[in-house]
Amino acid sequence: MRVHKTLGPGFLESAYGDALEIEFARAGIPYVREDEVRVFYDGQPLKTAYRADFTCFDRSYIVELKAIRSLSKIEWAQVIHYMRATKIRFSLLVNFGRAQLQYETFDLESLPSASVVDSLQPAAEPQPKTTSQQSVEGECLARTPDHSAER
Repeated sequence: MRVHKTLGPGFLESAYGDALEIEFARAGIPYVREDEVRVFYDGQPLKTAYRADFTCFDRSYIVELKAIRSLSKIEWAQVIHYMRATKIRFSLLVNFGRAQLQYETFDLESLPSASVVDSLQPAAEPQPKTTSQQSVEGECLARTPDHSAER
């Protein structure tokens, strides 16, 4: 991606957002930056809204930006929950914090129905796999493979 190639790693997430906004405008991609998207619970809109880094194509896609060492299940869970809560089908999670750009794509219709949050456990406390842990792994498999150039 041109933004990462030009800026490289090391900036705050907001700098990458500024640059990506320029690229979206140049490419004619319809977007809203820091779009306030309603969250639903049991079919009812909540007072609390989620602020997506970007939504594109009339809220058909969520684009979430990170500038961290590496994407993990925690970031995947965040995006998956945003997608479920907002009913937005597609998402792109982009991490600018590495020497090589890292990104993941998600399709809400390909994800298992189990909750991701229940399965996240601290790394310091290894525990046997549970059904909910297996569903996180299933959700992670439902996303596209890691597109990081580092392996």
